[in-house]
Amino acid sequence: MNALISFNPVADFFAFVRRPDAQRISASLKQKLLVLVVILALDILLAFAANLLATSIESLLPIQSEHVAEEAEAEMLRFMQTIGVLVVPFLEELGFRLWLAPNLFFFFISFVLVTLQFAPVPFADLLMASGLTESAPLVKIVFYLTIGAAITLFFWLRDRQGHRYADFFRRYVAVYYYVSVLLFGFIHLTNYSNLNAWWYAPILILPQLIGGFLFGYARIRLGFWYAVLAHMLANLLFTLGDGMNALFGTAGGIVWLAILLLSSAIVMVMVFKKNPITIEMPLSQG
Repeated sequence: MNALISFNPVADFFAFVRRPDAQRISASLKQKLLVLVVILALDILLAFAANLLATSIESLLPIQSEHVAEEAEAEMLRFMQTIGVLVVPFLEELGFRLWLAPNLFFFFISFVLVTLQFAPVPFADLLMASGLTESAPLVKIVFYLTIGAAITLFFWLRDRQGHRYADFFRRYVAVYYYVSVLLFGFIHLTNYSNLNAWWYAPILILPQLIGGFLFGYARIRLGFWYAVLAHMLANLLFTLGDGMNALFGTAGGIVWLAILLLSSAIVMVMVFKKNPITIEMPLSQG
């Protein structure tokens, strides 16, 4: 038998970051969407603070970081922004957070997507010495597909022997979660070139690390599609800021940022004053 209890997503998120667990919350669609709104508001506030910190440090130090997107022409940049709102969040959630569930097929998909895109080509020197450089993409695909299949088969066989993968996942969910956050954050260093001070890198990608923590929380607590939606909405809101800059100049971007921050702050106040979200929890026995 379940009981309805008040649920504070902000408090639960910070408790989850300290000690991740595999618990999925049970709530109506409306309540889950309310949790999603809170996650989005928290992402906006924390990402703004992280960007402010990064910008402040960069202004004080002789650091030259060139964003790859700055080299694109205006039309290509608009196209990339559209892709960044719809396609990229979905693909990134597939690669970095689909596997945050006790499902071996999901693990295989995430492993293959991430390794094929970001892992180095195996035997690169041997291929070059043999004059087979053009075969490198095929070698990479076969290599990482084989590794992913071998790991998946290993856990599947253990599962058949009674060592359930679901139990393994729940036991080591913290490792899964933190690894996904770090991968998601540091992969975004590929967005930059000419980064001279590498110690600065974790600060530079701090907004992405924050996103990794929040979207991973949404993935585990709510489900995969909620994480995709949160990621898409976050990208959309910040992309709209770029659009306001383009249409109305710096003032337009500032107004949009103020709207985002004020709205997010109001959401935080409502959560802590009214706590409008309820979820189902099983009653303790005995």
